[in-house]
Amino acid sequence: MNKYLASIKKGFKPVAVFAHNLNKKPGFRSLVAGILSVVIGIFCGFLVMLCLAPQYAGQGLWTLISTGFSTPQLFGRAVYKATPMILSGLAIAFAFKLNLFNIGITGQVTIGAFSSITCGLAGANWFVCMLVGMITGAVAGFIPGFLKAKFNVNEVLSGIMLNWVIYYIIGIIGRMALPSSFKDIATPSELRMIPEAARMPSLGIPNMEGVSIGLIIAIVIVIIVFIVLNKTKFGFELQMTGRNRHASNYAGVNQTKSIILALTISGALAGLCGYMLYAEPGTPSKFVWDSSSNTLLTDGFNGISVSLIAQNSPFGCIFSSLLLTLISAAQNSLRTISGGAYNIHYTELIKNVVIYIAALSSFFVMILGKLNEKNDNLEYFNRDKKVVEQKEAK
Repeated sequence: MNKYLASIKKGFKPVAVFAHNLNKKPGFRSLVAGILSVVIGIFCGFLVMLCLAPQYAGQGLWTLISTGFSTPQLFGRAVYKATPMILSGLAIAFAFKLNLFNIGITGQVTIGAFSSITCGLAGANWFVCMLVGMITGAVAGFIPGFLKAKFNVNEVLSGIMLNWVIYYIIGIIGRMALPSSFKDIATPSELRMIPEAARMPSLGIPNMEGVSIGLIIAIVIVIIVFIVLNKTKFGFELQMTGRNRHASNYAGVNQTKSIILALTISGALAGLCGYMLYAEPGTPSKFVWDSSSNTLLTDGFNGISVSLIAQNSPFGCIFSSLLLTLISAAQNSLRTISGGAYNIHYTELIKNVVIYIAALSSFFVMILGKLNEKNDNLEYFNRDKKVVEQKEAK
């Protein structure tokens, strides 16, 4: 029996060594922590289903997981909605690398959407509209970055104030300078639908018309950001400054330049997100320019959730944004199978639980790191013990 157990242990040793070496990589620990957060969050949602209507809980859990993949139309819709969320999450993650919280992202998304749509209504094509959205978003990101770098103004405070400044300036422009031909005839508080020439070109995937070239652009940007952060001097300086500002200053890093560039790039990504929100190839939504409703676009704030679940990983933003849109895709199906017991607010609860659990992902990363250190210490102890035994035997 002991020989049998010893052979099993010996067979699993290469797997254990591989897992141990893999666990040494911070990216792997972040991935595992994110998966744990999602699994725990969905399990908590299942517990809520048991409390609300236990007879539908099992079917509800399966519906929650599988609905987004059930038809090409639903999956295509989820991918389309996830595309701008990838960019908003990436904008937050990029600023986080410098230990900056770009809470002004919703204003950057708003100005990017408004400027790109008006540019399209003026006759520009989709590429020009995209560039205009990025530039205006970058300008909106530059302002809090400049204030932070030059005058040490807290970026959270300046970002929140700038959100409302942008929102009401758009309302003033809409009332005083926006041509009537740009406004919707039935609802003058909205812009007209962006012209077809100004929309993102569709990839032409059957039954997934909403999936546009924006998905390819978002993935390319993710790859570029990953390379910049991990393979360039600029990226190293950004992360070094984020970890220890005093050490980076001692090393000669230009912190003023890093802060301004980080929030400017973050704003450009947010502005691009704003354009994509209203540039669907099929039937895009309309932008409300009238500020009398006193509400801000929530799409920018969704980026915080995406980045949090992704542990600020550029590639993780792709999967976390898709996760949130797939959960949203199950809203109608959950309400139908439960006779209304699991309403639309339930799926929002599920997403919020996942997000809150994701806030503990850093704790999971720490646990995995401690486990790795423990295994290293045990390995060194066994090695030293073996050396001592060999010396005693001689």
